[in-house]
Amino acid sequence: METYRTKITSKGQTTIPKPLRDKYHLCEGEVATLLPTDGGVVLRHEVEPLRELRGLLREEFDLERASEFVGKTRKEWCIE
Repeated sequence: METYRTKITSKGQTTIPKPLRDKYHLCEGEVATLLPTDGGVVLRHEVEPLRELRGLLREEFDLERASEFVGKTRKEWCIE
């Protein structure tokens, strides 16, 4: 697993490296959640699963795509 380093400013701000923003589709203005853990802090992208689900339901229902969506969402929200 690749690691990234970032500085924290005097205002407590930091920059999320571009490869991570791209990988997790993080965009300006979106909200993230910080979860304290014993090992540090976890940043969670607040995905809007209902927006994605609405997209699935507008089209002809595809059970395979719906199952992939549910599996992907479960993985994203599982803390290890």
